[in-house]
Order: sequence, then C-alpha cells, then structure tokens
Amino acid sequence: MHLHQVLTGAVNPGDCCYSVGSVNDIPFTAYGSGCDVVILASDFECVQIIPGAQNGNIQVGCVECSHQLGRIAASYGNTVCIFEPLLTNPNKRHKLNYQWQKTGQFFLDAITYNLAWDPQGTTAVSMFTHCYTKTTQIT
Repeated sequence: MHLHQVLTGAVNPGDCCYSVGSVNDIPFTAYGSGCDVVILASDFECVQIIPGAQNGNIQVGCVECSHQLGRIAASYGNTVCIFEPLLTNPNKRHKLNYQWQKTGQFFLDAITYNLAWDPQGTTAVSMFTHCYTKTTQIT
C-alpha cells in the first residue's frame, strides 16, 4: 500500500503545516489539509478531522503540537486556534484515546507563518513576519 492511500488528505504546502506532539507520552501527528486539521495516531490511523468550516473555511497555514499537554495550535490567516485533548473511551487499535476540541483563539495583525510552543506547552509563540513575534499565554 502506498502512503497516499493511507493518509486522509494531502498536507498543505510549506514546512510548518505538520507537527508531531504527544499527550501523556503518546505520540501523534497533526497536519493541515486544506481548511481541515487532521490528527493521526502513531500508526497513521486517522483519529480525528477538525473541519475547517468551524474556522471560516480558511486554509490552515501552520500547525504546531505541544510535547507535554497534547495541545495543537493552528493558524487560519491571522487567527490562531488552540485545540486541547479530552479523554474518550478506550480504543483497541491505538492508545490515543483523545478527541481535540477548540478551547481558544487569538487574533493577530497579520498572517501567521510559524508557530511554536514553550517546553511546558503553556505559551504559544507566533511569527507573522520574519522579525516580529507575539507570545500568548494559554491558560
């Protein structure tokens, strides 16, 4: 089987449209596919698709996952949305028993080109030009 037959949709162009994170030491991958954010377990099984219709049908520009808390930051133009994992019923195929829900968003003055989390996963840093950044504390 070829990789394109396994993944749910093509990753948006650019180096910042996919990220690997973990929640409770369980790794996952998140990526932008068109206007959607796709979350995959470590075996590339699709765990969840967060539809872009919830965020104005704007193409996902960049995605960044935290390595401690499993948070996902995704940019939609000048808007950055934060998604956090909620524990769900156990799944026999993989250990990623979570569903992500939008818990916040913040707006910037320009389109975001890059996102990063601090090591604890509590602060998101967004870069929307090559010389200007904004730090946002996520509670």
